Amino acid sequence: MFILHSLIIYGQDDEAIIVKKGTTLLDYVSPSERYLYPEFITGKVVFNEKTYLGIRLNYHYLNGEIEFLNNTDTMTIVDKKDLKSVIIAEDTFFYDDGYIQQIKSGHPVIGLKEAIEFKDYIKKDGVGSASSAGSNRSYSSITASGGVHKLTADADLIFRRTKVFYILMPDGDFDLLNKKNICKLFPKNKEEIKSYLKSNNIKFDSEMDVLKLTEYLESL
Repeated sequence: MFILHSLIIYGQDDEAIIVKKGTTLLDYVSPSERYLYPEFITGKVVFNEKTYLGIRLNYHYLNGEIEFLNNTDTMTIVDKKDLKSVIIAEDTFFYDDGYIQQIKSGHPVIGLKEAIEFKDYIKKDGVGSASSAGSNRSYSSITASGGVHKLTADADLIFRRTKVFYILMPDGDFDLLNKKNICKLFPKNKEEIKSYLKSNNIKFDSEMDVLKLTEYLESL
């Protein structure tokens, strides 16, 4: 299945991308839309015991990988268990079951996973109309990981651009940004935070609300 992170909470979705049967996702997403940056940018990859400098890097939305140029070849970072961070231009990425871009430092640290994700497929019923039936089908043949997003679809497929926000916890892991995890990070301010979230109608899938919330948390 085309999954870059768990099917739990998705962020704001852009307009759906419908991939017609007999075509590929690449037919609908231009090269400039597949990457975070318009071109590969010089950065560095930091492992526990070694740092690689001067590498041209970019984040690929379709396979959820940070890619780098090796001569004329495009490659991905394979050994992620010792990966500490990737720095591209002014942006820092961490790896926690997928790449998370840090969008705010300090306390708390907020991260973002952004991708083009598979959502569902459209099946023609007996009278020729389309109906959603994603829960009844295996999508192993159309996964985007490992470059399989280049495969031709055997049905009409629905993809969307998604954003999911995360918060860095004391154990060093990124967890979903939600009320429960915020209260775990700020246990002494639990009731105050609950009241703030309720009175301000904070939506955890809204980047504007997330930034507003983090400003409040910094003031605690």
